[in-house]
Amino acid sequence: MQKQLGQLFDISLETNPSSIELEERKKSRGISMNTNWFGWLSGWTVATLAVFLCAPVGIANPEQSAVSPVVVIVLDDSGSMRDKMRTDQGKEPRMKVAQRALKKLVEQLPENTQLGLLLMNGARNEGGWLVPLAPLEKGKTIALIDQVRADGGTPLGRSMKIAMDQLLAARNSKPIGDYRLIVVTDGEATDANVLNQYLPEIVARGIVVDAIGVDMNSDHTLASKSHTYRRANDAASFESALVEIFAESSQSQVDDGGSSDFELISGLPDEFASEALAALSSMANQPIGWQAESSGSTYLPSSSPSGGTSAASQPKSGGNFWFVVAIVVFISIFLNGMLKSQKKR
Repeated sequence: MQKQLGQLFDISLETNPSSIELEERKKSRGISMNTNWFGWLSGWTVATLAVFLCAPVGIANPEQSAVSPVVVIVLDDSGSMRDKMRTDQGKEPRMKVAQRALKKLVEQLPENTQLGLLLMNGARNEGGWLVPLAPLEKGKTIALIDQVRADGGTPLGRSMKIAMDQLLAARNSKPIGDYRLIVVTDGEATDANVLNQYLPEIVARGIVVDAIGVDMNSDHTLASKSHTYRRANDAASFESALVEIFAESSQSQVDDGGSSDFELISGLPDEFASEALAALSSMANQPIGWQAESSGSTYLPSSSPSGGTSAASQPKSGGNFWFVVAIVVFISIFLNGMLKSQKKR
């Protein structure tokens, strides 16, 4: 038993070492244990750092492999949508063309899509939400699209603000997703002052704004102030415009999981981009119009599908990767320093 204990602790019981020798052996073994422990932990830290640096940033989060499209469509249901436009069958009301194109689109959308459909005039009891932003129910959505009737004005500024606030609230609860706002309209805003007030901020929030001008004699104001603009002068171009938008959405997920806020405003006219950049830097995490409210100016609270006011959005996660890298580097340096200091003793 004594021999086994002696072998275990590396102490020869036969030689009866002095207390000084025992102390030196303990110190020596302590240094060895510390060296092994620090060496292992330091090696683990460096390995972790290597994994972070070598892994592609786009796939660092496993949720990115299942990015869901989150889309709100603002549909102009003003009286002018009763006017007729070209189709293969002759001429039909713009609203009928829009309904047919939207129903065809809904049938082709991925099952994991979240879709909202906001009317500028209709569905007043629901705050304008014909289809509240939620997981897609194709049959129900198609049936509701058939019920839309064209009547009223074009409060585009107010409608875009309501839609964007709801997208921001959705991004707040789920930062990872392909968020888009699609505007379908056949005329200029009847609330141009509201549109001009909020549009720079709307396009600066890291959410793509696509616009479709329906059967217009000239390009809409949004042509130079949204991220993408397409003309729909007949039924075929209307359908292809919607298909192209969602094709771009799918491609952006493959390329890099989405565009950065600054990339989204880089293609806008210089003066408008400057306004958007100022909005991005000062209010990126607040609802649209928040600054105006806090300064006493006019503020329009946005209606959520439940009739409430939507919450502010949180910034998209992007800086976490480099924060983790910095922490790992610091720990690695600290452990290496302690290892060297232990070896010198």
